[in-house]
Amino acid sequence: MPDVWRLLRLCKVIAITAAQNLSITIGVPGKDSRFTYRYLYDKPLDSLRKAALDGDTEAQMTLVEYYQIVQPKPDSARFFLHMAAKKGVAPAQYLLGLAYLRGVEALKKPIEGKRLLQAAAQQNYLLAIRVLYEVLEPPDSVSTLYVAVLPHDAREAFRYALQGAELRDPHAMMTVGRLYGKGKGTSQNDSLAQYWLEESAKTGYPAAQVLLAEWYQQKWQNPQRALYWAKQAADNPRSSLDEQYRARITAYDAETTLQVLQFMQELITIPAVHSSSK
Repeated sequence: MPDVWRLLRLCKVIAITAAQNLSITIGVPGKDSRFTYRYLYDKPLDSLRKAALDGDTEAQMTLVEYYQIVQPKPDSARFFLHMAAKKGVAPAQYLLGLAYLRGVEALKKPIEGKRLLQAAAQQNYLLAIRVLYEVLEPPDSVSTLYVAVLPHDAREAFRYALQGAELRDPHAMMTVGRLYGKGKGTSQNDSLAQYWLEESAKTGYPAAQVLLAEWYQQKWQNPQRALYWAKQAADNPRSSLDEQYRARITAYDAETTLQVLQFMQELITIPAVHSSSK
């Protein structure tokens, strides 16, 4: 009976993870409450293997998680990952596609990796969508050691970023705003850049708040909006030290600009003094 309860608990954790669109690549085993797995004895493992081999995708993904986290066996994990990916399971397609791109957990097969990621993206799997637009976007600058994972395609990168943005993913919305602002992979459009950056910033995403503040100050000459978003980013507990630094610098620049504008306005409104005597 203890084995049965242990198996049910493992399946429950997997189901919760899948329902929340989470991945084993997020979190720290042993510290994250989602990773509360225990070793299974032979009987429940045999039952899971039989179900997986009979085509049960939940059993396949349960074994993938088990062999990647609890009892690490990369070959066994990859075997069941292949089975689930062939069944069209988006998380399996994402994990296997990522492994092929990196060439760490499996042989490096970038084209096959891209195909699997695209299959997951067709199911609106956000993690796969994000990998696609990140690896496809041409970098603004590269070092001599830089090696492209896939051939760059700015238009394709924009298309995947827009797909993620329409699913209301904060990182994707920020990326679309940035691409519109730069005219990268699409025509340059400041109105759409502002729209998507603000949509991302409103979710509390600090990277979008900082970029929006900087662009309002430097690119669109709107110090009031720059100051507003700079303060939002500076006070955001999710902001990194670098983001807080950039936000405070932008806030200072915006405040200085507003003071100069106010001073100039006051000079303009001072009535002219005319001498009454020659």
